[in-house]
This record gives sequence, structure tokens and C-alpha cells, in this order.
Amino acid sequence: MIRALLALSLGAASVSAQFGPSGPAATFLTITPDARTAALGGCGVALDDLDANTYYNPANVAFGPRLAATWTHVNWLPHMFWGMSIDHGGVACRVGDRFGAAANVLYLQYGLQEVYNEQGAFIGSYRPHDIAAGVSAAYRILPSLSAGLAANVIYQFLYPAWAYPGGWPWQFPRNGEAATFACDAGVQYRPHDALTLGFAVANLGPDIRFDTTESYFLPRTGRVGFAVRPPIPGPVSATVTGELSRDLFPAVEGRDLYHWGTGLELEFARLAFVRLGYLHYDRDGRRGFTWGVGIERRGVRLDVGVDSGVYQEPSTRNVRFQVSARF
Repeated sequence: MIRALLALSLGAASVSAQFGPSGPAATFLTITPDARTAALGGCGVALDDLDANTYYNPANVAFGPRLAATWTHVNWLPHMFWGMSIDHGGVACRVGDRFGAAANVLYLQYGLQEVYNEQGAFIGSYRPHDIAAGVSAAYRILPSLSAGLAANVIYQFLYPAWAYPGGWPWQFPRNGEAATFACDAGVQYRPHDALTLGFAVANLGPDIRFDTTESYFLPRTGRVGFAVRPPIPGPVSATVTGELSRDLFPAVEGRDLYHWGTGLELEFARLAFVRLGYLHYDRDGRRGFTWGVGIERRGVRLDVGVDSGVYQEPSTRNVRFQVSARF
């Protein structure tokens, strides 16, 4: 019987039909992509200084620097599936005092999969992967209020047709690849330098279809949150952030509709950062403490974010490494 190593079923189960027809596809869109916000409990909808990262709220680029870039890498769940990783990158620019634009890409790959026939002879290999790539734009309607939109193309590749000529043996779509598009929208309101409020909706688009008989809705999400920067004398500054999100698709058994998180970031002399957060994604799955550190010099920042405590498996090691630059 034709087989692949480990993530053969992972690619299909966690991507296209993890919950069956009653659940969403493209669940990689719910994974926190960057190191900084992962350390802050996944709270980013109200952070107006994420530079080139529009994953949480496309409105933030209107408050961003003239030019910025970011990239994050993480070996995802390495204790379960060797070789699986996530990369997230983006570039952004601001034109004048009101308009900003950005481009972002999120790439998840499940490792190289080897396929053998029933006699154990090697047939070939392939690499399952997911991609979400898009552009966004934001405009400051008022000096303290910005609104933004993002358009994304979503592509999922689970397996090639040659790998299973006799038919797909599990209860997943026969077609191994699919694509769709989605839009995000958001606003940020900064009535005071010490306070920013944010609201965003993500992954609004048509269902993704892997064959002619089944379609799977996207993990549509609504987010609302705050970021408070209390005045602190001396070289230390602080940001306290919180976020509440809600699934905007039909309820799935065992999954909460509402998710929340909170985080604290301490900045020392604009050189070093220490972060602590808590994420409560659902009752029986992702919940726990997060943390991270960072250093910055002349507009270049290196961040590390760890959310291993969110997962109930004690051997989980999710460490994100991020490099960002602003000009």
C-alpha cells in the first residue's frame, strides 16, 4: 500500500479537512506568525507599531515608518513532525502623513514526504505546503484614526496526483490542491499617545474547494483589542495589550467561539525588550503563558518569541526568530 512519512496525513488532516465538512480549511491562517506578538499572547490588533506586519490589522501601516521590512521563521511543532516550518515576511511603506501600503506572505511547509509502493520501492517525494500572499493599504481618515484593507490569495498543496494513482485511501478530498482569495479589513483609533484601540475582521472570502463535491469555509475571524502605554519616568517604557477574537464561522465541536489574550512589553532605553503574555484559545487545546525578548540598534531589531506553554504537550518547542528593520 502506498505510504508517505508521518506528515502525509497531517497535510490533509490539519489543512483541508481537520474537522471534516463541518470545520474550516486553511487553519494555518490562525497561527500567530511573528515572534513579537507570539510573546504577547497573540495580541496585535491594536499595536500600531508592527511596521510591515499586517496579519492582525491592515490599518496599522498608516501609523508606521516610511519604510519597513520584517521576516520570521519557526520550526513548527518539531516534536511531532520533523521538518515542518513557518515563514512570514513583509515590506511596507508610508507615503506622506496619511497613506500606507504593505505586502505580506505566510508560508507553511510540512517537510519532505517520501512515497513508496506496496513493494517498498521508492517512487518519489513532494513537499506539502500552504501559502497566503497579499497586499494591503491603509489611510488615516483623521490624525488619530486609520482604516485599512487587505486582499490575499490562499493556496494549499497537500499531495500530487501521482502519489496516489489508486485513489486516496482516507476520508479527505481526492484533489490535492486548491486556491481561493480572502479580504481583511480593520481600523485603529489612537485618541492619545498612551492608548490605541483596534478592530479587524480577517479571511472574509469564498470557501476553498478541493474537488467538485466538497468545499470548506475559511477560518473567518473578528478581533477587537487595546494597547496602553502608561507614562513611566526614566529609561523604561511599557505597553500593555489585550485582545478578544471570535470565530465568524459555524461552531465546531470542541472549539470555543471566543479566544482572548493579553501581554506586557517592557522596553529598556530603546535597546532591549522583555515580553510576557497569556493566550487562551480554547478549553482543551491552546492556552498558556508566552514570553520573548528582543534587542534593537539603529532601526534593526531581533526578536525571539516562545509560545510552547500554550500547548498541552510538554515536549513542544515553538521558538520564533524575527528580524525587522525600519527606516
